[in-house]
Amino acid sequence: MGCLCHPTRRRLLASGAALALGPGLPGHAKDELPSEVAGIALPRSPLALKAAAYARKSCPDFLFNHCMRTFLFGAVSVKKLGLGYQADSAFAAAAMHDLGLVQAFESPRASFEIDGADAAEKFALGEGVNATEADQIWHAIVFHDTRWAIPRRQGPEAMLVAAGAGADVVGPGDDITKEQVAEIVTAFPRLQFKKRFTELAIDHCRRKPQSQRGTWLEGLCREQAPGAFKETTEQEIAAASFAE
Repeated sequence: MGCLCHPTRRRLLASGAALALGPGLPGHAKDELPSEVAGIALPRSPLALKAAAYARKSCPDFLFNHCMRTFLFGAVSVKKLGLGYQADSAFAAAAMHDLGLVQAFESPRASFEIDGADAAEKFALGEGVNATEADQIWHAIVFHDTRWAIPRRQGPEAMLVAAGAGADVVGPGDDITKEQVAEIVTAFPRLQFKKRFTELAIDHCRRKPQSQRGTWLEGLCREQAPGAFKETTEQEIAAASFAE
């Protein structure tokens, strides 16, 4: 899941009390989000709070925390580049970027990136977000683990999600300090992330391996379900319905 240093990786309205903020922070209830972590403010708009609540309800705890760390790591990286970003859209995209790995959101054939983007766009439109902002959220999710040049051309919100997801999955680069890493992980603990995320991805690949052709997960899917990949690219070209 892409980051600035790894080019291939790749809103719960409060009803009486604040919701959806990180576990493990002194003075915060379990379902509360901190107002700021590592110098990054977590947005408090209706969209941001509802997206966080939706992600918390839909994802296992380790995956929800990954989504929150994705926003924070990404925001630190984009800030270091001197770029501004639409915080509500970026946060909503980060919060929901891995919904496609949750079986309840998967379609029969689409990749997890597309399934997650579709689910997030539908959610955003249902919350009254305009079509342009919903499209921004969709693209930030669908491109979050592609080659860095693609989210970079898409804009700072897509860059944020790609950079943050990559930092959390394959490790942060020099643009994020050890102190920032420690503060972010304290706010949103990893909860055996490496093991549990790998298991989640493997399960996804076993259910629908061909959905990930041409994506970050294709290699893993080929390992888990080699029989699903019967034709090579060379064979597909040769089988096209042309004489030459």
